[in-house]
Order: sequence, then structure tokens, then C-alpha cells
Amino acid sequence: MEIKGALAEILYAFDDNGDLDRDKLKNYIGFLLKNGISGLFVGGITAETMSCSKDDRIEWLKAVNDTAGGTPIRFQVNSSKKEDMLSEIKIAEKYADVISFSQPYPITLGNDEIISYFGELCKDTSKPVMLYNEPAVGKPIDIETLKVILNKNDNIRYYKDSTHNMIDLHSLLSAGREISVLAGSDGLIFDIINAGGKGVVSLVINPFPELVVKVVDTLLKNRIKEALELQSIILKVRTILKKGGLTGGYRYAMNLVGVDIGQPKFPYSKLNESIKTEMKSQLTSLGLIQK
Repeated sequence: MEIKGALAEILYAFDDNGDLDRDKLKNYIGFLLKNGISGLFVGGITAETMSCSKDDRIEWLKAVNDTAGGTPIRFQVNSSKKEDMLSEIKIAEKYADVISFSQPYPITLGNDEIISYFGELCKDTSKPVMLYNEPAVGKPIDIETLKVILNKNDNIRYYKDSTHNMIDLHSLLSAGREISVLAGSDGLIFDIINAGGKGVVSLVINPFPELVVKVVDTLLKNRIKEALELQSIILKVRTILKKGGLTGGYRYAMNLVGVDIGQPKFPYSKLNESIKTEMKSQLTSLGLIQK
């Protein structure tokens, strides 16, 4: 299975009590699918998964699977205890097409430990694996360690890069190991696809799917000038949305386009009215929100 294009790192759809709201989730996923996204990433580190229990996250995955209509799903295993991770993997294999692993947290392991860590996890799943290099939860996996991990584990088929290290990325892409590379930052869609990447796992895509789908499609068709202009807009949007904290700005923007997925859950912060007014004005000036 090849998964490429514009994938959404989806947020958790909360009700007023902070629990999963299936009706909101169904409407949300339908909105994304209608606008041409090519895959769903569940349990991402940025998507408030840290405020959810293991049971919450599995319920979330099952609900997405019920709604996705065959759209490829990737699931991020986030437990830190091995027994919990193995249990989560076995459940996730029933509902996801690809299992994703990142560095363990909150501890920082040495390179040999990182190699062993991924080796243990990869041998415990029959599914294709995505290696998610996320420095926010530990030190970035350096390129030489990454190459060893990939060479030792044939079932790692995908690599989500959030390091912003283009030198290492070019080294990986020229190393000869066949792997589908995905941008892990909306700020580097243009650079990573131009370097040989296959797409992006995006947050901006949640409120503005057409924008991200279009830049990926334009890049894959080698329309470079048009793609660069679209990337410039995405950078502006990303800056605006980040005014609302890690996820609050994305949730508010979704409300502005008519998709309610609830308020952020503790410890993530809600937006004050001043920030909302500023964000709405700036998104309107870009033509993304109607007056």
C-alpha cells in the first residue's frame, strides 16, 4: 500500500465534558474527505493525545475507522510502558492501516537504545510502520542512527519528518533505502516534496483542506512557481493559527469554517476574545474566511 498526498493529523472531537463526541467527529471527518484529503493520522502528538488516556485514544481510533469509509488510517502508539505499547499495537492493528512510532518520552535514550527500541516495536506488528521523528518529545534521531534503524527493520515503509533538518533529509533520500517520506511540518511541504517526499501530515489541513491538498497536488505535478505561492500562503496561515497555542487556534479556525470539534482540553488553553478577533481578521484578509 502506498500512502501519499495530503494527510490530516486530526484533532480529538470533544463534547462539553471533554469526552469523545461521535457526531462532531463524523461531521469533521466528512468535511475533510469531501475536500480531498488522502489519509488520516490519529493520535498525533500535536493533536492533544497527551491529554487522553489509552482507552480514549483507542475509542477515538475505532470511531475514525467507522467514519473513514476506507480512507487509509495511521495510528500513533504513544504509551511508554512496553506492555501497554504491545497491547495498544494489537488493538490498533484491527483499525489502522499503518502503525506509527516516535521516540520514547519523557526520557532521552542513547543512539543504541533508540535502535533497540524501534527494533523491539517493529517486530511486534505485522502492519507497515511509520517512523515519526519528533524532536518535541526527545532528541531528534540523527541521520546515521536513522539509517541503521531503517536498514534493520524492513517493515518501516514511511518516515514522517518534523526535525526541520533538510541536510539530513537529503542524505536519507539519497541513501538508496526505499521509503516514503512525508513532511511533518506545514512549513516545509514545498521543500520536502521537492526533495523527493511523497506528501505531508498536516495540521493546517484541518480548517483549510483545499489549500493543503492544492499545494501537494501542484508540487506532484511539478508546477513549482504556483506551489511556492501556495506555500507562502500556508506559512502565513500557520503563523496565524499558532497565535492560539498548540491547538486552540486550529479549533477556532474550524469553527469559523463551520466545523465544531469542541474546545481544547486541559492542559491546552482556550482562546481569549482578543486573539479570536485578531485571528479572524487576518484569516479574512487572506480570503480564507468570509466577512
